[in-house]
Amino acid sequence: MIPVPDVISRGYGMSANNKNDLQPWHLPERPKVLMIGNGFNRTFNMKSWKNLIDSVRTRKDLDDGLLGRIPLTMQVVLATDDKVYDSMKEVAEYMRNFHLTPEHTALLEKITEIPTETILTSNYSYELEKVLTGRCGYWARNPYRRYAVPYYSNNAVRFLHRYSHVQAAKSRPVQPGDPGYRNIWHIHGEVDQPRHIIMGHYFYGKMEYEIQTYLPYLEHRVESAKKAGGIFYPRSWVDYYLIGDLYIAGFGQDFSESDIWYLSCTKKRHFPTAKTYYYTPVSPSGRKDLRDEEKAMLEAYGIEVRERPIDEDSPDRYVRYYENVIAELRDIFKT
Repeated sequence: MIPVPDVISRGYGMSANNKNDLQPWHLPERPKVLMIGNGFNRTFNMKSWKNLIDSVRTRKDLDDGLLGRIPLTMQVVLATDDKVYDSMKEVAEYMRNFHLTPEHTALLEKITEIPTETILTSNYSYELEKVLTGRCGYWARNPYRRYAVPYYSNNAVRFLHRYSHVQAAKSRPVQPGDPGYRNIWHIHGEVDQPRHIIMGHYFYGKMEYEIQTYLPYLEHRVESAKKAGGIFYPRSWVDYYLIGDLYIAGFGQDFSESDIWYLSCTKKRHFPTAKTYYYTPVSPSGRKDLRDEEKAMLEAYGIEVRERPIDEDSPDRYVRYYENVIAELRDIFKT
């Protein structure tokens, strides 16, 4: 076995908070895990990745066609003349001031009604926390912040283990099978810590390194749990992604999302019994959001692509599409 680096082996002791906030499960059972992306926000005209790049762009001499041909996660490097960290702060400032319309709030509330303990999101902003708490999500000391490892661990390592522990909305009763809270993991960083927002080569590469460094420890814990009765204590969103049955909606599986593709490959190789389901819309005329080459790669990694109908030209077609997907997921997570 590859030796576990000392900074990691020292950082994964148990604590009372870990037991309360992150429920263990019995292997080989697998938790159902929800993952969402920016598609739910784009439905209500919040900024796309291209919009974000344009908003922080400092090089006006660049040809738009040239910039558009560069993979999404690399565009920010060229657009800002490699001043990526400064652009992160600008992105964070924009997202601190976003406003949720009643229609947007209603759709997000439906997401939070899916009875799952664990939600992974690629979004930097706190719209889910805002819906659940009624608060904007920016505090000098975040009352919902939790760490799955002791706080003294290396800062880069902590990044994989930080989440928001939020009670389910008080306005509705907790249904049978619902844990009554949501643990929300911002897998690509959070706007209140712009240094950890994942944008550009350097930060994607750094994140993949941290994941690779963590994997031997995860595999060791899985094997130890199997020998000790099967009780597994999660310590990172990576645990849920790889070991859980993952349901992805509203996330664009662009080839530039190198960390997600790496995890997809890793999941197939090391945790082949765990499933991943990817939801994507298809119109009656056959128009798709997911490109054929992306679909082929997803299927090569054992991911089941679930194409669901969307209206052809209705103004609210994405709202209706997501409402139907959420209803399907709600039924799946209840079982």
